[in-house]
Amino acid sequence: MTLRILRAGALLLTALCFQIAAAVEPLYKTETWPDAPTLVWAKPGTTGDLSDAKNWQTEDGKPAKSAPDRDTDVILPESKKFYEVRGSRNTQVRHALVKSGARLGGGHRNELEVWGNLKVEPGGRVLYISIRGNKHTYIDIIDAEFPTKENGKTMAHPSTRVAPEKQCAAQISHKFQVAKVGTASVEVLGNLGISDEIMLQRGRMIVSGDLRYSGITNKGALEIYDGGILEIQSGGRVAPFDPENRKAVYNINIYRNGTIQAGSPERPLTSDAYLLLGYGNNDQPGRTGLYSALGSMIRVYSADPQKARLVVTASSAMPEFYNGKGQLLTDPDKKASGKNGIALQLAGDVQFDNTVFDYVSEGGIGLADPKVADTWKNVSFGSHNAGPKTKLISTMEADPNSYYHARGDMKSEFALTEKAIASMGEYLEDADPFLLQTLPENTEIKSVGRGKETIKTPIAKVFTEPVSVTVKCKVPGAKIRYSTNGSEPDKNSPEYLGPIKIDKTTRLMVKAYKLGVGFSPTFSTTYVIKP
Repeated sequence: MTLRILRAGALLLTALCFQIAAAVEPLYKTETWPDAPTLVWAKPGTTGDLSDAKNWQTEDGKPAKSAPDRDTDVILPESKKFYEVRGSRNTQVRHALVKSGARLGGGHRNELEVWGNLKVEPGGRVLYISIRGNKHTYIDIIDAEFPTKENGKTMAHPSTRVAPEKQCAAQISHKFQVAKVGTASVEVLGNLGISDEIMLQRGRMIVSGDLRYSGITNKGALEIYDGGILEIQSGGRVAPFDPENRKAVYNINIYRNGTIQAGSPERPLTSDAYLLLGYGNNDQPGRTGLYSALGSMIRVYSADPQKARLVVTASSAMPEFYNGKGQLLTDPDKKASGKNGIALQLAGDVQFDNTVFDYVSEGGIGLADPKVADTWKNVSFGSHNAGPKTKLISTMEADPNSYYHARGDMKSEFALTEKAIASMGEYLEDADPFLLQTLPENTEIKSVGRGKETIKTPIAKVFTEPVSVTVKCKVPGAKIRYSTNGSEPDKNSPEYLGPIKIDKTTRLMVKAYKLGVGFSPTFSTTYVIKP
């Protein structure tokens, strides 16, 4: 028994050139994996501690000498009797294969870290998982269903006990964190559900299946932090389970230097991708919709603008759309009217080329500069909007540097965010010897909060004139290449030989290499230039 099915073939890296991404191949199929030990749960049908070596054996049946770590692959064998393999804080594995009758996971806010590929066969379960690492990986929960009235499933939650047979097979976590190095990616295949929030802290999360969140708490959001990229691929769908957030939080929040893109320069869309938002009342922006902060970006890369578009619409417009408790929300005949519908508040560098908008409320596309909408190409509007384009575009009402963290005065909420930001800094220090940096600094610090509780968060610095950007690297003599068009730097990208002049808002991506050290993670940062 091996984990070969998890180890995708790859293009070999050499010391002579940068890796070139395949034109249409998913990134996880281009990855290489060194040989690693594989451990098998020795007691199928019996629940136990992942960190106890006595619970594991080698593939040939010998007792394991040590417990799994980030360089160990694990297999949870099939069992007719349900069992759990539980990790604790900082527990790590590489590839994981979970078979029928088994569940792999950690604890609430003490997630098991998966550093490789995760495959769950029908009848298997995972819960309280987070994603880390410096390689391109995937998540595949085979034949997973979201809750429906017919299947009687529900999303699990820490405050309630859900019997294994009632738990939604698509669920992977309560609070889900993705923290990759650079632009290393994890691709979501098939259905994947989160009962609360998604924190895309760093790296790229590619959705080619169906990703849903805020499945049981009705207070979670999808947050894209500094260096995070949410990529919706052909046929992919991203949506909140419930339309409105009871904590007055947007469905999706893109912070400074965060990105949403449909397709990518290397792998453009070949069919429609879907960005689904909650249909709600938008008299005051906040409980639903999309928020894009100053310094964030939205892009659509299409191979055929007539057939491959980003569709921005209401989740309720989808056939057979259920919330996390299995309640049907589908209502495609309900048109947007007045302030009722979907809404977007956009301060970032937003280019909705090759996009279809539908179910948009009146004034629901709020832009820092409404004239930007006139520059979008291949844009169309469906028949369920609250009026023609002229009634849908408005001036942004929200603070262009507001943050999800300021939604209340609960100390635990601020502590969670502070912890996430601090752990990400430590993680990058440990994982990246190059530590690429650009100057001048393009970030300012803003204190947000209410009452006595505050938190310092990064916001975009706005330059009023073109800037000359210098790249610093901790590895002496490293060769550096860069891009300014959103693509990954490769051997054909310009070599950094001196300051880079930037005269418009630009996402600068930088990669370094040195013989004997290898390749750096791709460093990305956004410079905001006021026109």
